[in-house]
Amino acid sequence: MQRIADNWRKRYAQHTRSTYTKCMRRFITWLERVAAAPPSAADAVPRVHQPQPRTSIATDDERRQILDAASPRLRFFLLLCADLGLRHRTAARINLANYNPELHALSFYTKGNVHQTLPVTGELRRILEAIPRTADRHTPIANLLPRNKREQTTGPNPRFTKQWTALKSRVGIRADLRVHDLRRTLAEDVWNATHDIRAVQAQLGHRSPTTTARYLADRITLQDLQPIMQKVQQLRELRQQQATATLNPATGNCANCPATPHCTPQARLCQRKEFNA
Repeated sequence: MQRIADNWRKRYAQHTRSTYTKCMRRFITWLERVAAAPPSAADAVPRVHQPQPRTSIATDDERRQILDAASPRLRFFLLLCADLGLRHRTAARINLANYNPELHALSFYTKGNVHQTLPVTGELRRILEAIPRTADRHTPIANLLPRNKREQTTGPNPRFTKQWTALKSRVGIRADLRVHDLRRTLAEDVWNATHDIRAVQAQLGHRSPTTTARYLADRITLQDLQPIMQKVQQLRELRQQQATATLNPATGNCANCPATPHCTPQARLCQRKEFNA
């Protein structure tokens, strides 16, 4: 197991190694339970902690420059990543069979065999509906769109790493900006627009909100916390007012609750959420 972990250290990033070692530990634990593996064998699997979440995002100016300088096929790919939050491989495989012209939405399977249906933007809709109906519905759309002379013909599973690097160099965008950072940028925009982690999770296609939370790490600022604390204080003051204003001075019981014999100052039903005083 140590040799396997050493091999992973040479080949994979820390985040991937953390996932792989967790899977190995679960497998060894299963062997202990059903196949008489030596007890505590799973303890020999090295523990690799996840790295700190990456917080790099694209600015509005960087996004505009990249899209303006991209060829039609590369622009379509980047719009899928930047406007819908698709991963590199998922965006590269999108074809006409994934598009529903009645719903103006894309339906596809992404990482982990997760099925997603996402509405398209106006520009993506125009691109999709401008493709001739005679085109192969299962050919990646990026292969159906015009490309620059510098871009080579790609097969059924196109990749855009080299084109992305060349585009950044040509436009003068910082070298450490990744395609995946466009997905992270959308995650923050959805969060800022909704403040609903469920909406971000649905947009990104995550199975667990824990994964979504890593995309939004360190994004709650003092400006976000100040109005929250004000609302907390207002809620506490309102509860205190209700606790003193609705008691019957004659009996000491709740004046609003219909179940007066059972409602005392120590156990007031109307303070519970399911009862409306």
